[in-house]
Amino acid sequence: MSLFGALYIGDSGLRTSQNALNTVSHNLSNLNTPGYVRQQVANTDTTYTNSATSAAGKRLQVGDGVKYAECRHVRDAFLDAKYRNETGRYEYYQKSYAAMTEIEDILGELDGKAFKGSLDGLWTALEQLSTSPNDNTYISLLVSKAASFVENATAVYTSLMQEQENLNKQVVNSVKEINAIGRQIHELNRQITKIETGGVENANDLRDKRDLLIDQLSGYGNISYEEESNGIVTVRFNHNDFITRTGVFEMGMLVDEDTGFATPYWPQNVRYGTDEKGNKVADYSSAQVFDLTEEISTKRDTDVGSLRALLLARGDHAANYTDLAVGTCSDQKLKALGISEGQYNENQGLKYYNEHIKNSCVMNIQAEFDNIIHSVVTIVNQVLADTAMVNPASGYLLNDDGTPMQLFLKNETPAYEKVVLTTAEEKELLAQGAKLVQIYDEDGKPVPHTFWKYNEEDADSPYSLYSCMNLKINEKLVQMPSLLGFKQEDESVDYNIAADMIKAFQSNVLFLNPNATAPSTFEDCYTDLVSQVSNSGYIFYELSEYQQLAVENADNDRQTVIGVSSDEELEHMIMYQNAYNAASRYITVINDMLDTLISVGA
Repeated sequence: MSLFGALYIGDSGLRTSQNALNTVSHNLSNLNTPGYVRQQVANTDTTYTNSATSAAGKRLQVGDGVKYAECRHVRDAFLDAKYRNETGRYEYYQKSYAAMTEIEDILGELDGKAFKGSLDGLWTALEQLSTSPNDNTYISLLVSKAASFVENATAVYTSLMQEQENLNKQVVNSVKEINAIGRQIHELNRQITKIETGGVENANDLRDKRDLLIDQLSGYGNISYEEESNGIVTVRFNHNDFITRTGVFEMGMLVDEDTGFATPYWPQNVRYGTDEKGNKVADYSSAQVFDLTEEISTKRDTDVGSLRALLLARGDHAANYTDLAVGTCSDQKLKALGISEGQYNENQGLKYYNEHIKNSCVMNIQAEFDNIIHSVVTIVNQVLADTAMVNPASGYLLNDDGTPMQLFLKNETPAYEKVVLTTAEEKELLAQGAKLVQIYDEDGKPVPHTFWKYNEEDADSPYSLYSCMNLKINEKLVQMPSLLGFKQEDESVDYNIAADMIKAFQSNVLFLNPNATAPSTFEDCYTDLVSQVSNSGYIFYELSEYQQLAVENADNDRQTVIGVSSDEELEHMIMYQNAYNAASRYITVINDMLDTLISVGA
């Protein structure tokens, strides 16, 4: 080998050592950069030159130095998959726990402002009234506690609806963020392919950014991904194509006209048909990102991702007591079940509750809470109406127009409507269970065929329901509680009516939900509701804590592979610096040899 060839060997040592030092410096400068993966230098020898033949006839080779082979991107695919799966599961339980915590705050059982105080106050007022039903002080107390009961019930239910709106905003923001992540990953795919196509460079920093985005995406839902030979990563979100070689299938958001709730869907999966008039109609049933009727289980990987948790917690509408009434058919239930009215029965009603209401923590509490309020309100009104209808001609507990006096009213719809019936119509309505109140003239004589007919509640007509958002106190009684004076026509005090109300409050008549095995009193039912919220919140808390530990363990395992250790990098820096110095001294020696030879030759 010539001396100039020997200089090249030294030069290769300098260059590879310098490149290695640059890599070490890059690792140290990104010590705290999120998502950064340590880079590892790999050197190799260059080609060998055949210099001569030995006495044994073997060809002798001389090395031409060292070269920088590659900068390795150190990752473990198994640890990545484990970390991302645990992250998705943690986000699911953390969001579920956060929603349940909000419900606990709304009910106020933790800060001393419990709604139960309103229920207890109404019960206390009834107890005191039973001792002296004609005492205006006790009557005023009853009306006051009833007004407070309605006000607080409406406030609780309104807060639950506001929580749904808050969850809906999180859903919208999550979908936007998922789509943004998808676009960024696709752009990084393009840049990485462009850089690595020649097979010379590795776009390690861009790969780090892409992997960090995939980490973030895993928190939103169940993902699977695969890197192709050209460096492009394709991603599937909840078993649907999301990022492909050619682009991104972004999620759309279907906004309900009535509720304003957004539901994510895949535009590429929407099916189109035509209606009777030939107009194009979209069918989104098969395009939704999640099937929220699926059983939630770790085995089926349905407890993964914050987006599913938000959608489940929010639900698809503001639920009320009719959602628990398995025997009551409604358009909402038929649409959710995908059946006709003729196919509906109690089994279908139970299926509707278990698949569409139970798994939503907000909707389930809305329905159960509204059911308690509805039961209290209707039973109090029913006791008043039944007493008034014993002898309507007396005018006892009747309004000036002859309708039974009610403590609780609907916001818009009157409780009774005036009807004129034939004898046949009257018999038919009575046979159907309709409530008719005979109307009397000024002389106390019945007006022929003229009645006040009770407007039955209709699940498809929200304004006909005694529900939290359609409820108010009778303002006439607030202004003049004495109108409710429990004195009969003969001036005798009606002790029975207060006793009947107390009996109704103490009776086991209310089921918390369709899956409850035994009825309870109003107070016990509310206690069960609070216990249910507390227990569910505790379960979500324990699971989220467990998953957080699992995420930390998975991340620690992963950091042993991808993490940058300052001590280790400093060791490498010293090693490569020594190599650089050795190469430098080698060149100095060769330079001195050349100088000596040239001097001798001269």
